[in-house]
Amino acid sequence: MRDTDRDRVTRIVVRKEAGLRNLEDLRAKVVATGASDSPQATLIPLQLLRRHGLLGGRDLEVRRFDVLVGKHGDHVGGERDAVKALIAGEVDAACVIDGNRLAFAREGLFAPNALNVVYQTAPYDHCNFTILDGAPTPLIGRFRELLLAMSYDDPALRPLLDMEGLKVWLPGRTTGYAALARAIERFKTIEPFLQAVR
Repeated sequence: MRDTDRDRVTRIVVRKEAGLRNLEDLRAKVVATGASDSPQATLIPLQLLRRHGLLGGRDLEVRRFDVLVGKHGDHVGGERDAVKALIAGEVDAACVIDGNRLAFAREGLFAPNALNVVYQTAPYDHCNFTILDGAPTPLIGRFRELLLAMSYDDPALRPLLDMEGLKVWLPGRTTGYAALARAIERFKTIEPFLQAVR
């Protein structure tokens, strides 16, 4: 897995001038999420809101920004659109993974100090390579060996690592997916979860 996929957090952000300070302040408000199948910008934050007694369609309105659904959440487009809607005053809060929030700030999507964080999730892992049952063990080992041997200090490899947004490949782990597992377990599969939060 990439170093940048470990210990990520999702932040629920609001406009500073809105005066919203915590999750309870989102009651009867409109919360923007990313794509419907986005772990970081939809599934994890909506399960968190539900755990805090805020159910979409009952306690607050959820407005999804479905960009490239089927990729298990477009990791930029839907979140960018959600933040744009927040800045425009079309929604009251937006769910965005930490890395995208920082990237949007660098891009000038919103002014410095324009947004406040009303809640931050516990750290979770974002993605990794997954090997299917029956894959040839020697090839798996060689693939892993090649990835872990890549060095950011190697000028020939640096552009490849930059394209993937990482400095180093790390051994995969499954311990960082508990928040996503809870969201899916609550509804048994992703699709019933999506039906329940629409």
